[in-house]
Amino acid sequence: MKKSKLFDLSGISIVACDCLQAVICIFIDLFFISKVLRFNIMDGAVDQIQLSHNIVSIGLFYAIDYLVIILCYSWTGYFLKKINKSIFVSIGSCLLAAVVLLVYFLQDNIITFIPLIASVYGLAWGFFSAGYHNLTSEVISSKYQTKFFAVKKIMFQLVYIIFPICLGYIADIDFSIVTYIMFVVSALLIVFSFLIKPKKTYKLDFHLLSFSKQIVKEKEKVKPLWLVYLQAFFRGASYDCFTTLITILVITNVGSNSSLGMYQSIFTAISLITMMFYLKFYRKKRSKWFIGGTVTLVTCTIIGILAATNEITIIIFYAVYVILNVILMSVSDSRRSGVIRVLSMHSHILENTAVTEFWLGAGRILSSCLLLVSGVLDGMMGGGTLFLKIVLGIVCGFYCMYGLSLIFLEKALIKQDEEFKKAHMAEVIEKVED
Repeated sequence: MKKSKLFDLSGISIVACDCLQAVICIFIDLFFISKVLRFNIMDGAVDQIQLSHNIVSIGLFYAIDYLVIILCYSWTGYFLKKINKSIFVSIGSCLLAAVVLLVYFLQDNIITFIPLIASVYGLAWGFFSAGYHNLTSEVISSKYQTKFFAVKKIMFQLVYIIFPICLGYIADIDFSIVTYIMFVVSALLIVFSFLIKPKKTYKLDFHLLSFSKQIVKEKEKVKPLWLVYLQAFFRGASYDCFTTLITILVITNVGSNSSLGMYQSIFTAISLITMMFYLKFYRKKRSKWFIGGTVTLVTCTIIGILAATNEITIIIFYAVYVILNVILMSVSDSRRSGVIRVLSMHSHILENTAVTEFWLGAGRILSSCLLLVSGVLDGMMGGGTLFLKIVLGIVCGFYCMYGLSLIFLEKALIKQDEEFKKAHMAEVIEKVED
């Protein structure tokens, strides 16, 4: 009996790489950021001015990181059609290992070397994602795509259930032990990246400038594509910044890595139930109720934090955001990958990915700069979190715009589907009459 292509070595390696890079993301976005936030602050002490300076460093870290990722996407596409895409994944994996190495050796000087760590992390992600996001079509046949993505998503969610709580407790005992674990994860990531062997390649040209001119010239014709870029901008300006703000709020008000990891694990587990409910009852024309409900509830919890910042309001916000935000992510991801095909622009997949990442990165840089400025202004005011809360309110506004742009995108696609059906019916009638 012939073995299913879904479970060959390359398919398994792609899933393994996705899960292993997720572990490194958990390490950086939760526990590295937690260490930066606590830098030069004694346990139990509250040095508001030092805290503001550390928030500036976090904003700087992400601003540099996202800028480097954008620059990577703007030129890596020229090589994707000439070089095996798995090589990009391998280079990115090696650079992620270098990030872990830098964090380990620079623990006592991480603030000083934030630009260096951020630059290497941005390069790592630029290479890794550029290759990874364009690999599945070359490795997994269309017959197994649905099952493959389902397995990959389940494994990814399991990583976010198991590792945050485990790494959180270990980080509270000794942060160095966490870096040792990351060395092992990085080594495995490198090994699996070299095991990915594309069975076929798609020789696609990369003409970013001509593609940009085309979508500007045909703006009305490719309206759904512009809505994809709009939602990507607001997603970048809200989603990633919310993750960073949650880390800051939990660490400064709850005070431990174990608590941060525990909440992430528990809420991610519950989000699986949310995802099952969404998949069971989702219909394209009813998606606005899922999107609108998620945005409304998240906004209400943020208003609660702005009214009274305490452990209860922060945990409620954390729970609502992690449990419900999977809905917006699912709609967003499916539309991002599907619109270019709906518009019959298959030959421009690489350019579209680069432009989407540009707008996503632009939103991320904007919110990171706002976070940086909030740290500067709070520091000038002698400490406190007044401007940090203002940024939280602004990011909440971006999140509302993210939801609205997704609703508009859904409507545009429904309209396009209806126009296509009418045109198709007209062609059938014309053929019958002939």
